[in-house]
Amino acid sequence: MPYYVYEGREKDGKFIRNQTFAANKEDLRKVLQQAGLTVLSIKESATIGRKYRVTLHRGVRSRDLLLFSRQLAVLLENGIPIIEAFEIILKQVESSILSRAIGEIKTDLEGGSSLRDAIAKHPRIFGDFWSDAIEAGELSGKLSFVLYQLASFIESREDLKKKTINAFLYPAMLFVLAISSLFMFVYRIVPIFEGFFDTFDAQLPVLTSIVVSVSYALRRYIFLILQLVILGIFIFRIILSTKRGRRIWENILFAMPLLGGFLLLLYIQRFISTLSILLKSGIPIVKALEVSKKASESVVFDEMIEEAKEKVIGGLPLSEALQQTGVFPTLVVQLAFVGEKTGNFTNMLDEISNYYNSVIDTAVTRFTTLLGPVVLIGVAAIIGVLVIAMFLPIFELTAI
Repeated sequence: MPYYVYEGREKDGKFIRNQTFAANKEDLRKVLQQAGLTVLSIKESATIGRKYRVTLHRGVRSRDLLLFSRQLAVLLENGIPIIEAFEIILKQVESSILSRAIGEIKTDLEGGSSLRDAIAKHPRIFGDFWSDAIEAGELSGKLSFVLYQLASFIESREDLKKKTINAFLYPAMLFVLAISSLFMFVYRIVPIFEGFFDTFDAQLPVLTSIVVSVSYALRRYIFLILQLVILGIFIFRIILSTKRGRRIWENILFAMPLLGGFLLLLYIQRFISTLSILLKSGIPIVKALEVSKKASESVVFDEMIEEAKEKVIGGLPLSEALQQTGVFPTLVVQLAFVGEKTGNFTNMLDEISNYYNSVIDTAVTRFTTLLGPVVLIGVAAIIGVLVIAMFLPIFELTAI
């Protein structure tokens, strides 16, 4: 199989130079484009792994797993033995942790282990979702298909994550800038007026007294305040680390207007897309539900799916079990019911996942579009109150 050196840019503009095996340039270009890379050049090379060194980074990014699954799928699909495929991929991995894991998996495969068992030894990187999907792919003889499905799943989730981060980036920067401005106003400017007010032999207005007192407390107890904030964050994280604390916090979030509905949509889309991938891989419905509920990363939603799973074990159709949770919208229940009746269940799940993906995308765009002006108006109002508080004593003195 020919060996190629390629150059390209990621969606964020980062330049990438790497090397890999592929059947031909067209197949490699297709794989790279599916991975979100804008291909600049692809050249066949006779020198393997020498001219261009891969720069390793710590941690395992979603992009690392995406490239790993796509590369392994392409190599297996083109008839490369699995151990040789891992040798090839090992030269391309950019994550030091993933590289070490792939090396250990390759050693286990050479010792006669199945891919599922070898991958299961690295739960922090791959998890139950990968293990169960790959096991189904090995049993059905459709491992490359399952790997493509895993890659598509990672890519769709990463796209949604990037859209959300990009959408909130501007409002977040605006908020940080606004808080910094307010802090500087209270910490630096108010003391100047405070010294000016001390020359007056008159009682300050209530609003001015409050602002001056807050400024004084902030300046004198700033380190104590920071310590209390850090302690509060630490305690909050400890509470969230417990199942009960996480449940209470999630119930609070779900009860919030707008935010609760958005989070519910997010969990539903994540659950449906995960379930679809697992069922396409040939995993039984009960096992698929067991794995899918963990993908939601929500204690409350996890418990609801667990209830639905127990009802499916008891013989209830999945559509009816989901309906009885009281969480899933009628659209999800009805489409799931139609899929069960027509034998087209996984395609219906894909339709539901794609629909809610677009709904979430639209909701994020609208919310962040409104959030910017709301933050500006809020900050302007607060600054306006502070300015009035500072000049109010002067206005009262001139009116006397």
